[in-house]
Amino acid sequence: MRIAAALCSVALPALCAGTAAAQVSIPLPQNPKAPPATRDAGAPTTIPLPGTPMVPVPAPTPVTPQLPIGEHGRPDINPYNRDIDMTVPLTFLNRSLGDIPMRMTADDRFLLESETFLRLMRPILNDAAHGALAGHLQNLTQFGPDDLQKTGVALNYDPSTLAVVVVEVTPEQRAIQNLFAPPRNDANEVTLQPAGFSGFLNLNVIQTKVWEAESTDPPTVNFDGAVRVGDIVFEGDAQLGQRFGLTGSKYKFARNYARLVYDQPEAYRRWFLGDLDPEIRGQQSFVQMGGVGVLRQQRRFNSFRAAILQSNRQLVLQRESTVRFMRNGSLYRELRLQPGSYDFSSLPLIAGSNDIDIQVTDNSGATQNLSYQQYLDPIDLDPGDYEYGAFLGPTSRTFGGAPDYRGPVAFTGFFRKAFFNRPAIGVGLQLSEDVQTLTGQTQFVLPNGGRLLLDGGASHAKSVGEGFAGGISYEHFIDREGLSDSLTVRADYVSPKFATLGNLDGINTTSMSVSAQYTHQFNLRFMTTSTASYIKGRGALNDSYRVGTTGYYRLDRRWTLRAGVDYSKYPSAFSRGSGFSVNIGITFQPDYRRRAEARYESRDNLAELSYNQSGLNQLDSVGFGGIVARDDDSVRTQGYATYSANRFDAGISHATFGPSISDFGAVNATSVRVGTTLAFADGSVGLGRRINDSFMLLKPHKNLGKRSVVAGQSLAENNYISKSGALGAAVNNFLGSYTTQSVQYDVEDPPTGYDTGSGVFRVHPPYKSGYAARIGTDAFASVMGTLVLAPEKPVSLIGGRVTLLDVKDAESPKPIPFFTNSVGRFAITNLLPGRRYLVETYGPNGTVDRSFEFTVPADTDGLLNLGTVRPGTKN
Repeated sequence: MRIAAALCSVALPALCAGTAAAQVSIPLPQNPKAPPATRDAGAPTTIPLPGTPMVPVPAPTPVTPQLPIGEHGRPDINPYNRDIDMTVPLTFLNRSLGDIPMRMTADDRFLLESETFLRLMRPILNDAAHGALAGHLQNLTQFGPDDLQKTGVALNYDPSTLAVVVVEVTPEQRAIQNLFAPPRNDANEVTLQPAGFSGFLNLNVIQTKVWEAESTDPPTVNFDGAVRVGDIVFEGDAQLGQRFGLTGSKYKFARNYARLVYDQPEAYRRWFLGDLDPEIRGQQSFVQMGGVGVLRQQRRFNSFRAAILQSNRQLVLQRESTVRFMRNGSLYRELRLQPGSYDFSSLPLIAGSNDIDIQVTDNSGATQNLSYQQYLDPIDLDPGDYEYGAFLGPTSRTFGGAPDYRGPVAFTGFFRKAFFNRPAIGVGLQLSEDVQTLTGQTQFVLPNGGRLLLDGGASHAKSVGEGFAGGISYEHFIDREGLSDSLTVRADYVSPKFATLGNLDGINTTSMSVSAQYTHQFNLRFMTTSTASYIKGRGALNDSYRVGTTGYYRLDRRWTLRAGVDYSKYPSAFSRGSGFSVNIGITFQPDYRRRAEARYESRDNLAELSYNQSGLNQLDSVGFGGIVARDDDSVRTQGYATYSANRFDAGISHATFGPSISDFGAVNATSVRVGTTLAFADGSVGLGRRINDSFMLLKPHKNLGKRSVVAGQSLAENNYISKSGALGAAVNNFLGSYTTQSVQYDVEDPPTGYDTGSGVFRVHPPYKSGYAARIGTDAFASVMGTLVLAPEKPVSLIGGRVTLLDVKDAESPKPIPFFTNSVGRFAITNLLPGRRYLVETYGPNGTVDRSFEFTVPADTDGLLNLGTVRPGTKN
C-alpha cells in the first residue's frame, strides 16, 4: 500500500471521450420457402436506429492520464528511475479480469506478460479477435502498449489505482455476452481433483423398545456406501434386522441393492450394472430389475438448468445504450449496456406464446423497438434437449427384502424430445415374455399461456389379451404482473385389460379418474387453492369424489393462518372419511429451521400441536421437536431430539399412545439411533457423520504437530462441520456431485507466519467421489526484515527475486517475487526450513543491482525476523 500512496501523489484522473452511431442486430424470421442458396440462418439483419446514418465507426483514441512529462519524453509513471516488478489488476469497463505481472521500467514504460494477458482477455474477445491478437504477440514474451497498434485493443496504466486498464476493444472484436444465462459450473476454477481411489461406509444402529412388550427385538443395522476406482463406482445398501414372514420372524441379512455405475458427464449419460431402479415415463409402470441400464439426462449433470429458449438472437450495440426487455406486456429487465455484442437467447420464457418487445435507447436519445413472438414447449426438458433410458434384465417378484430376479427377462425404456417450435414428444416401450406395452406422450402449448398434454398406452398380455389407457391434462398459468393464478385439469381412463410389467394380469380396480386444481392469488398476503377429484370404481369398488377449498393468509413474515372446507364421499369400506369437514390451522415459522403449528380437522375431530427445530450439519448441532395429537379414537404424543458430534450423529425419540385421555400412556415406545461413517481417499482415513454423495478428508501436515484442521468456515466462531484428531482426518460429508462448490477449512492456532493456504478449495465432484487434502506445506516459513544501504537510507520500492541456493536432486523451484515498501521493509513467504536463499534486487533494465543471503533455521516455528539487512550480507 505504501507504493500505491507514492504513485498516487503523481497521478491525475484519466479522461475518455468518443461517440459512435448505434445499431441493433437481430436475426429476423426467415422465409421457409426461400431457396437454400439465399438463406443464412446465422446472419443477423442490421437495423439502423431512426435518424442515425450508417457510417463507419472510428475507434476512440485512448487518452493517457495527464501526468508530468519525464526526462524520457513520456508521462512520468515511474519517478524512482529504476525498474520495478509488480503484480497489478487488469481491468475492462470497471471489471477486474485478474492479476498480471508488470514491469515498470526506469524510462517510464510498462511491460506486460504476453501469456497471462492473452489468457485474461479470452472472455473479452471473440474467437477471431483473440486469434489475431495471439498471432500478433506470438514472438513477444513481454509487450507494451505500442506493440498493440492496429490490433483494435488499447491499454493504459492508471497510477491512481495501480491497475492496467483496457481502454478500448472495438465492438466487432468483443465476445458475445449472454445476458440471461444461468450460472455455469465450468466458469468456476477448480483447485483440487478427486482421489483415484476412495470410498465410504455408513453405519446406523437402531434399537426400539416397547416397554409393555415381554421381549425386545434385536437392533437393526443399516449399511450403505460406495467405492470409487477411477471413473467406476460400486454402490450398495443392505440391512441386518428382524424379518417378518408368513411362518414367523427371523433376524437376517438382506441386500437392498448392489450395482456398478459409470458416468459420462460430457454426454449427460449414466450406465448401470447390477440391481436396477428403472426410470419410467407416462403410462409405464415400475418393476425392479437386475441387469444393465443406461440413462441420458441433462438435469442429472447440470443443476443450473432453466426453462429458457436457446436460439440465435443477438444485439450488437455500437454505443452505450439502455435496453428494456418486455415479456407479455410486463417489464422483465432493464439493463445499461456498453458497446458490444449481446446474446439474449436465454431470456426466461413461460410456457405458451410469449410476446417479446425490446426497446433500445442510446446516449443521443434515439430509440429502436424490436418485437417478436416465441413459442415455448417444455416437457420437463429445455427446448432442443432430449433424454432417454433403457434397462434390460430379469425382473424381481418379491415385495420387500432382497430381490430374487426369478421373474422373466424384460426391457423397459423411453425417449423424449423437446423442440423449439413444435410439440414435444415422448415414446416408451416395455417388453417381456408375458406382456408388451407401448406408450406415447406429447403436449401442445396454447397461445393463451395454456398447455395441453396427451399420453396413452396400449398393451398385450398373455393372460388377459389387449388393453389400453389414456390421459389428458390442461394447465393454464396466468401472470398478473407480480401475482399469478394457475389451473390444472387431468382425466385418465384405464381399460379392464390394460397390463404392464408391474401389473401382468391387468388388475385395474378403477376405470376413470378426473381431478382439477385452481390456485388464485388475491394479493401478496392472501391466496386460495381449490381442488376437486372423482374416481370411478370397477366391479365391487364404488365411486368416490372430493371437493374442497383452502385459504392461506400471511399475517406477517412469521405467522400464516390456514382455513378450509371440503366434502368427500368414499367407498363403504372407507365410509368413516366421508362427509363434510372443516379445517383450520396457524403456523409460526420465524426462520427455515424452526416451525410450530396448531391445527384442527372436524372429520376425525383431530386436534394437533407440533413444533420442530431442525439440526444443522455442524459440530454440536442439536435438533428437537414434538407432537401432541388427539382424535375420537386415540391420544398420542411424541418427542424427539438429534445431536451431531464430530465422529457420529445420534437421535432419540419416545412415543406414548392411548385410546383416550384416561388411558393415555397405555403403550410406550422408545427408539435410539446412532450413526457413523468410515471414509477413505488416497491414503487418508477419517470417521465422521453420514455421507450421501461426495466428501472430502482434510488432515494437517506433519509440521503442524497436534494442531487440528477443521472443515468449515471458522474455528473461532465454532462454525464448522468436522475436526481432525485421533480418529483421523476431518470429514466434510456434504458435497453434491456435478456442481462446482467451495470447501472451506481452518487450522487451530497455526504458528505465526505459517502459510495454511487460501482457506478454501474449489471442487467439482463426480458421482460419489472422495477428496484428500493435506493442509499445510513443507515450505511454510516466512521471513521479514528491512533492507537498508545505511542507517538512515532504506532501499525503498525496489523489486527483485528470491532463489533457493542449495537445490537438491529432482527439485526445480521457481523464483519468489521480492519487493520492499517505502521504508525498505519486506516479507517473503513459502520458504523451506533448513535451506539457504539468495535475494537479488533489480537495477536499470532488469540488471541485478544488490543481493544478500540468508538461511531459514531448521527448527523454525514459522516466522523468522532478519531485522536490518544490508546488501552483501550473509545471515
